Amino acid sequence: MLHIYIISNDQELEQMLSRTEPPEDCGFEFTTVSSAYDLGTLPPDSAVIVDGIDSAADTLFSYDKKLVLLSDAPSLEYADDALLFRADALWVMPDVIPDRRLLSAYFSALASQMKTESDLRKQTICFETMADSIPDLMWFKDTEGAHMMVNDSFCRAVEKTKEQIYKRGHYYIWDIPEEEYEKGEYVCLESEEVVIEAKKTCLFDEKIKTKSGLRMFRTYKSPLIDRDGTVFGTCGVAHDVTESKNVKGEMAGILESLPYAVFIKDSNGTVISVNAYFNKYFGGYEPVLGKNFNEWKKRCLGYSVTTSGGREETRVNVGGEERVLIYGEEPLTDVFSEQIGTICMYRDVTDERHLERQTRELNNTDFLTGLDNMRCLTAHIGELRQADRLTFIAFDIDRLTDVNDKYGFFLGDEALVIAAQTLRSCFWGETVLRSGGDKFIVVCTTEFTDTELRQRIEKALENARRSFAAHERLSGLSCSAGAATALKTDGYDIDRLMKDSASALSEAKSYGGGCCVIYGEEL
Repeated sequence: MLHIYIISNDQELEQMLSRTEPPEDCGFEFTTVSSAYDLGTLPPDSAVIVDGIDSAADTLFSYDKKLVLLSDAPSLEYADDALLFRADALWVMPDVIPDRRLLSAYFSALASQMKTESDLRKQTICFETMADSIPDLMWFKDTEGAHMMVNDSFCRAVEKTKEQIYKRGHYYIWDIPEEEYEKGEYVCLESEEVVIEAKKTCLFDEKIKTKSGLRMFRTYKSPLIDRDGTVFGTCGVAHDVTESKNVKGEMAGILESLPYAVFIKDSNGTVISVNAYFNKYFGGYEPVLGKNFNEWKKRCLGYSVTTSGGREETRVNVGGEERVLIYGEEPLTDVFSEQIGTICMYRDVTDERHLERQTRELNNTDFLTGLDNMRCLTAHIGELRQADRLTFIAFDIDRLTDVNDKYGFFLGDEALVIAAQTLRSCFWGETVLRSGGDKFIVVCTTEFTDTELRQRIEKALENARRSFAAHERLSGLSCSAGAATALKTDGYDIDRLMKDSASALSEAKSYGGGCCVIYGEEL
């Protein structure tokens, strides 16, 4: 959602901009205020459009959001230089009255830029969060060996901050004198030269001298190749394998500590080891040790084994409760890289599946009002298209901003809940959604006549007005509505229905609110 704040003395500019098609996967949320001092704290992906140089104020300098100045050319002669330099964009109109097409072109370019910056910001956050979540060391270097980015695990290993590491080389980061490096067996820098030359991912076993002594890392390194084929750096992921001694004893300890049902089978498929969790889940079946696992599985688990999402899934009864297990396996190799067996694991995903179901429900529900949200509408649009007659009714609350400004958002939230309850009761059996902010959408599949539709909407507006009036601080609120209808025989253009209902709502608002406009109906 791109949040557009307009500083203007009327709603005309907002109405003009709202007709502009948003970028793909985006929506607009407009807020018009009369003064910059009314803006408050702005959310991410926001822009402030100032209608006229005279509407600008010093407080705009404190915002880090996009600032757009809309002005006719003559007024710019008297504009403050500091304000012009602060502006991210200057929309110059040929006349005092904004040109609709030029304004739409300006606004489309602004929205596209905001969408691009939003995508880049979120992609960067996703990437950095993922990198810092990796327990292994991860880094990016330029072709000279200077570190451009590292993750938290890398910082912990070298006992330095990301700021200290940035643009620094191998010797400084690992505290190794260059002359000592030359005498040692460290291959870090040399291996990167190999990767750059090969232009492909390579695997290395590298010795690194750290403050805690010499460490051995199993390292994957890859070249960073630009679109023109130029290598501009390298990246790597290193796993510390120094402590992997006494593998057999440690393996047994690890298997017992894992919260999964784990067993090991040899190269012939015979099970040679199981952990306690395996016995917890499969103790009710015949023993598996010393038997061929595939034969045992077919005999004992055959009826309960299915495939889901490309993964083998098994359902077992544990203490009278059905548990869902996902199966996975990895080869075990010896020092000569020959496979000597397989480590197999059953992971309990019962709670995850339950959480996934809850998450899907939460994702389709507005937390405050309990109504469905727009994501839910998208999910059920196919069902709605089966109706012979489809009506979209857009509602919003008049003057809710005044309540928020005067009494705070907690009271505004109460107004939203009242409106939601009213719409749910007045349109029982229909799809009632909160589309965002103070806006709601009712999708009717009932074949109302135009008269019945208007009566139903006006009843909802009256009930809302009475419900607001019952609360002293909300007594000045009302709702406005705009409706648009289409027949199945004409083909449904859902986007058009939403736009037409929104346009009708805007027209209702232009009459002062508290009323209903049906799109295409003469007033």
